[in-house]
Amino acid sequence: MLAVAFLIIAASAIAAYARGRGGNPWVWGTAAVVGYCVFAYVVPLFVRFAPDSDANILLVMGGFLWVGAVAFCARYLLGIGRKKPSSMWTCPSCKFLNQRYAVQCEACKHPYGEPVPPAQLR
Repeated sequence: MLAVAFLIIAASAIAAYARGRGGNPWVWGTAAVVGYCVFAYVVPLFVRFAPDSDANILLVMGGFLWVGAVAFCARYLLGIGRKKPSSMWTCPSCKFLNQRYAVQCEACKHPYGEPVPPAQLR
């Protein structure tokens, strides 16, 4: 039960990072959940372990490591070529207050540091 709660919280955080960094939150959140399920539930179906071995625990830990790797990639590698803010920033287009990890506005998808086109000015 604790693993399911961890997985829900982790997938939500990964999706938020992906959305703020310019990625698809559904793809990144699903990659974390599916990878964990493959490690924890699918691999033991195909590999026979001795009843007293700790291999099942290692596979669950591998699932947690997978989720950690996806979170690392979503946070630090996604949107790496874009200009990054040093603190929370307000979108010049829609005035939404974005987190410091967001390289594009989470509300209107306007990239950080780019001027607003004259057609969008109000």
